[in-house]
Amino acid sequence: MNIHQVNVSYSGEQDRLLIRINSLKGEEFRAWLTRRLTLKLLPHLGKTAQAQLEKQFQPPPAHTPMTEQKEQLLQNFKKEAAVYDGDFQTPFKDQPAALPLGEEPLLVTELSFTPLADAKLQVTLLERLPGKQRDLQLVMDSALTQGLLRLLNQSLKASGWAEPPPAQLLGSSAAVLAPQATQELLEAPEPNPSPDGKPRYLN
Repeated sequence: MNIHQVNVSYSGEQDRLLIRINSLKGEEFRAWLTRRLTLKLLPHLGKTAQAQLEKQFQPPPAHTPMTEQKEQLLQNFKKEAAVYDGDFQTPFKDQPAALPLGEEPLLVTELSFTPLADAKLQVTLLERLPGKQRDLQLVMDSALTQGLLRLLNQSLKASGWAEPPPAQLLGSSAAVLAPQATQELLEAPEPNPSPDGKPRYLN
């Protein structure tokens, strides 16, 4: 699938994030992300996105002449800046030509990441429910990974999932620990993508 646009929004009614992806052929794919998986996904995706950039924009070898080193570093800087400067202004196309997975979004119960040789990332969204199994596989370059990361973080703020629960719901002792626990959950270091190319799973 050649990805054309990605949209992420928070549904208060479902208390989930809705990811919508449309292709250059006009197909639209939809998936729900729960709070649990989103909070697991974000730090892992952040580490993976950084590894993608490091792989794509490697510094010049030490033996390279200084003028060539400077030129290559400048080009890398311009390319990396372009990765972060995605198009967040164009409205998402709301009239798909086809819905290959159906109108009901895939409910993601597992995620796998597989680093590819060309600094791209293969992400597989899996729905494993009784009597229902669906998969959605995406191949993303650095720009798309950074864009998805930004959209997820924006929707996380809209959801309020990262905020500590009110003290009256937790009790005094739990209320003191809640902010620290939330921060650790969001910022806990995750391993870099497997160097042997094997997928890593989140579930």
